[in-house]
Amino acid sequence: MTIVADPRFDRSERSATRGDDDPHPAAPRWRKRLAATLLVAGFAGYLIGGFWRFTEEVDRLSKPLPSADADAIVVLTGGAMRLDYGLDLLRSGRGRRLLISGVHPGTTAATLARLTKTDKAWFDCCVDIDYVAADTVGNAEMAGRWAERRGYRDLILVTSDYHMPRSLLEFDRIAGIRSITPVAVRRADLWSRDSLPTGSGLKLLMTEYGKFVATRIRGFLGMAPQDADAAPHVASLDRR
Repeated sequence: MTIVADPRFDRSERSATRGDDDPHPAAPRWRKRLAATLLVAGFAGYLIGGFWRFTEEVDRLSKPLPSADADAIVVLTGGAMRLDYGLDLLRSGRGRRLLISGVHPGTTAATLARLTKTDKAWFDCCVDIDYVAADTVGNAEMAGRWAERRGYRDLILVTSDYHMPRSLLEFDRIAGIRSITPVAVRRADLWSRDSLPTGSGLKLLMTEYGKFVATRIRGFLGMAPQDADAAPHVASLDRR
């Protein structure tokens, strides 16, 4: 006698068996994809929001500040008009001395005086030049050593507007400096009339924001910045 199994029964049995092992096989994968998508979207939103706040901070820092005196003035080279701003502050008595940090080794005080149309007597009496620092980390390190040697605790910091937030982060970690008054040089080509970035300004601000975020992450993780060239050359602060 031949027994023929009911095919409907077989399918039901197989379905029930699969159901016992994994009733919703696609559900875990779907949840993982959703979680990953939300994580990426949240991180992107954080970066976009952070960039917008960074842009607003750059714009705010470039606005005129109330008068404030300090022990000395530090100018970071690398942008137009920074040195002019610093020398104006020195001549107006806002600080007793000026450090120009990150100057090319082939540039003398006489050359800087000529380029800025400044009487060289100001450089002879009141200006020091740092030929060592090659980046913002080095600027902060050398300025800190200079301030410590001369007993300065309150500084005015001069640099370009887009560069100021990251510079303040680097200077904030230097022991012995009590206060930093930022004087940001506004880059007119970065901004439109309503304080929104221009096309070229947006590109530069995005690049600088990336460096700013990296600096904050480094500080959060407690990673010490590396500036191997600064330590052995403190004597490179001079008035050549």
